[in-house]
Amino acid sequence: MSRRLAAAAAVAAVCLAAAAGAQAATVETVASGLDNPRGVSIGPDGAVYVANAGRGGPKCSGKGEQRQCLGRTGRVVRVVNGDVSTLAGGFFSGSAPGGLFAGPLTGVSVAPDGQVFAVTGSATPHEVKALPKKVRKQVGRLYNVTDGKRSAVARIDRVEWKRNLDNVKGDRNSNPYAVLALADRQVVADAGANAVLEVRGGKVDVLAVIPKNRRGSQPVPTSLAVDPATGDIIVGELAFGGGKGRARVWRIPAAGGKPTLFATGFTAITGLAFGPDGSLYVTEFDRKPRTEEPEGRVVRLAPDGSRTNLGDGELFAPTGAAVDASGALYVSNFSVLPRKTPKKSPFKGAGGTLVKITP
Repeated sequence: MSRRLAAAAAVAAVCLAAAAGAQAATVETVASGLDNPRGVSIGPDGAVYVANAGRGGPKCSGKGEQRQCLGRTGRVVRVVNGDVSTLAGGFFSGSAPGGLFAGPLTGVSVAPDGQVFAVTGSATPHEVKALPKKVRKQVGRLYNVTDGKRSAVARIDRVEWKRNLDNVKGDRNSNPYAVLALADRQVVADAGANAVLEVRGGKVDVLAVIPKNRRGSQPVPTSLAVDPATGDIIVGELAFGGGKGRARVWRIPAAGGKPTLFATGFTAITGLAFGPDGSLYVTEFDRKPRTEEPEGRVVRLAPDGSRTNLGDGELFAPTGAAVDASGALYVSNFSVLPRKTPKKSPFKGAGGTLVKITP
């Protein structure tokens, strides 16, 4: 954690300086004051929804790098013309001191009918059992938050706990990270189980398990999109430990089955979205994983296979991706920071934001 914080601080200073001279027509901050903003989705009415993992809280325990602070600061927000309102709040949030690197609320998605779903992360059964009872009741779950309430739809983590889907010996770790709400079901990427699940009427089934990298590293699926041409599920992976350029994009048949490669050569993917022209936008959280410097970008993969980099030098630990009807892209920026940091800190007052990128 200390290494990540030091690297994050260094890159934050670089990104802040670059943003000052950035072209406003390319990258624009449309909402600020967000707490560890992660997943992004756009509703039928054009509103942008963002999962805020929160900023922890006043109750802290543990020592050193293991110290965690808890509070009910996680929320799903709705952004319209720069105005931020809370759709559903009261989610438990655990973070490092100062509100950094919070969880477990990370995913949000709006279905075609306007229903809003959110997903919370989890861990191993042993780790979850050690959490306070009130916190345990929220982890590893898919929620419907359309009416502002936290209505549990399904318990996701127990599938990995019972079946060890990726067959990693001694590792029944579950971390539901992203959700994709479709007309007839919800699809969840479990980053800990290396699997993609579907939920129909509250019942959870396995769509696919993502294969390991050739080097044996964990794929860690973090992002989902639906191919508008085929209805297939497209999955992006973090490729934890895989190194630069090792993250892959997978295609899973709509009904489930063996994943096939869709695209390769990315680094630390944390967001996917298709544009109106069929381009796939891929958010890269960190382009230098070995140095743990989360200076990210978005790669536009055009239908003809050509690639264009967006947001170089202007995105810090970006997460999520959503494209509106006009083709504008929305991404969470400074996604591992609370709404604000001390001005005298290495982050110089920076905090979580939502940016709009016009290709």
